[in-house]
Amino acid sequence: MAEPTSLPFRAAHSLGFMVLGASLFDVLNKLRSDARTFPKIDFTFSSETPLKTTIIVSLPKNGFRLRFDAPDQRLRLIEIIDFTRMIFTFKSGELVPAQVLSNGQSYLTYKKVYQLFGPTYPGEFIRLKDGSNMGLYVLSWPGLSVTFPVPVDAFNPQKDYAAMLTASASPATAMAIYEGRFWPEVRKDLFTYNSTNPRASSLIGRPKEGPTDEVEHVNVYGAGKVELLRRSGSKTLITLSETTPQDLITELGPPDAMMPRSRLDDDPPPQKMPRNYARSYGSTPSSYSSTNTDTYETDFDEDEETNGAEPSQANEQQYYCYFEHGFDMLLGPPTDVSPLPKGTEDPSETRHPTLTSIDGHLTVTQIILHGNIPGSYPFNRHRRSRWSLNHIPSGETPISSESLFPSFHQALVKSFSHIWPAKDMLEGMVIVRSWGGDTDSSTGSTILINGDVGHMDLDEELELLNGNDDWEHEKRDDGGDEQWLRNTKLYKFPGLMFEVMHNGAVSALTIC
Repeated sequence: MAEPTSLPFRAAHSLGFMVLGASLFDVLNKLRSDARTFPKIDFTFSSETPLKTTIIVSLPKNGFRLRFDAPDQRLRLIEIIDFTRMIFTFKSGELVPAQVLSNGQSYLTYKKVYQLFGPTYPGEFIRLKDGSNMGLYVLSWPGLSVTFPVPVDAFNPQKDYAAMLTASASPATAMAIYEGRFWPEVRKDLFTYNSTNPRASSLIGRPKEGPTDEVEHVNVYGAGKVELLRRSGSKTLITLSETTPQDLITELGPPDAMMPRSRLDDDPPPQKMPRNYARSYGSTPSSYSSTNTDTYETDFDEDEETNGAEPSQANEQQYYCYFEHGFDMLLGPPTDVSPLPKGTEDPSETRHPTLTSIDGHLTVTQIILHGNIPGSYPFNRHRRSRWSLNHIPSGETPISSESLFPSFHQALVKSFSHIWPAKDMLEGMVIVRSWGGDTDSSTGSTILINGDVGHMDLDEELELLNGNDDWEHEKRDDGGDEQWLRNTKLYKFPGLMFEVMHNGAVSALTIC
């Protein structure tokens, strides 16, 4: 990406390439790919409630920040908070002239704002809680609002706001871009509305139908049946041990990357599709990227390591990686399908035509749905995938990707107690991912022990901040390690495997 001298913005739409509704995965990757323009990225999240608390991406050297909802990780609000850091343009006009920026002041007066955006209705006055004599007056246009500092004694609701802002207001200090009409109307539903834009910027302006249509939600029905709901409303049924690689390419397009399941660290890198065939990505499935071993299969049952396949067959297995959809598909020889919970019928058996597998050909044998939870080791290698378990009785609240694992753990144990001993499903196995010189760096193997401490080194250009109610900077030790990255646990059930973080969030669900 060439270094821009300015960033254009559109009301209710975007700031540069950052389009409202875009996924956190898409936006972060683009920001980090242009470190020259965006040299510092602050990432703020809650380690205790990552599925509820807003995610904030701040660019202090560029003067703006981005807010994403937690459940879907989509861009909901763009805030310009320092007009002197970059040249922001609107309809080819500069928000603050370049020659003025050299003085380090914005001079974005009400008169200038009026000339750019035109007339609007009276705004909203907000008194500051710090007891000062200053308040904030927020003027809104459809999809855009501007904030002016105004002395409390200068505000009079009966007074013409234009005269007040012209006479008493300081230059604007912030501007917000959002989907919807006026700020007072949209802020209550700001993080829950259905965005009209796709999650991937590459899909903007393209028809919803076809292989490029993004996957909105994944329904898991058990017995090897998984339904992909698309943005256009269409549905795609994936049946384990039946759906073939050709079926995947027809329905989803070519994968972003392919990788043999048995690849070791010193083996050739993942096989990339040609540029005219698929997008090029440097990542691999997170189960491999994290540890160079398949953590979703590690040490549960040695005789199940290849899902019942012969060792020679295991060498044929490979992953189709769909990073922008948020999942990976493991392809291999057909295997036995896991049984359904007691008393559960297959609701999807006749809903869609299924494709018959051909003897000797590879089929989908596993699907890994990635939660992209902030604080997890494989964070931002995939877009967040949202799912629901439709074959597990759970009372009034369905089990979904937003559910905390402890809230439905017992329901899983009860549902499969007639198949597996309950004790095998109650206790998870701990994954300790190690970095540095503590283990053999040539293999980077996963270690399963009864430990509870993990750490990792962060990329220099991505600074992770962490807090609870009040956002706090996470302390880094002298070795540069982050101590907030704790171990995860693996819980296995017939046909399902969960990687669970210390806060109960499911960072990955494997359907097998």
